[in-house]
Amino acid sequence: MNVLRSLILITPLLLLNGCASFSLFGGSKVEPVVIQTKAVERTPLNIKQQSPLKPQQIKWVVITPENAEQVWAKMKEENKDLVLFGLSDDGYEQLSINMAEIRSFIDKQRLIIIKYKEYYEPPKESSSSPTTK
Repeated sequence: MNVLRSLILITPLLLLNGCASFSLFGGSKVEPVVIQTKAVERTPLNIKQQSPLKPQQIKWVVITPENAEQVWAKMKEENKDLVLFGLSDDGYEQLSINMAEIRSFIDKQRLIIIKYKEYYEPPKESSSSPTTK
């Protein structure tokens, strides 16, 4: 019965000690893990600055019931194709809102690109700071 109790008490101790208990019996010594950190220079982004957009000029013609005949006659005179793309005043307002949202989205994306460039390529420290001798 004493042997059984001794085994019951020794077994958990051996399990808790794990592989470290083998070094007591001439096993290999476990070396501690050494963690070394090394600063790595960021790779510079190769992003070319884009030139601003230069949209082509668009000539809008407002057609109302009062001037429709004059506009059609003028287009025939200038040998233009007689095509009508129509928007209601609500449709034009929605078109304006969409264009404003597109501009806002482009501005946000441009800012993200600028921030990435600043992160990856921080400004160089100037060497013009005064030094004492």
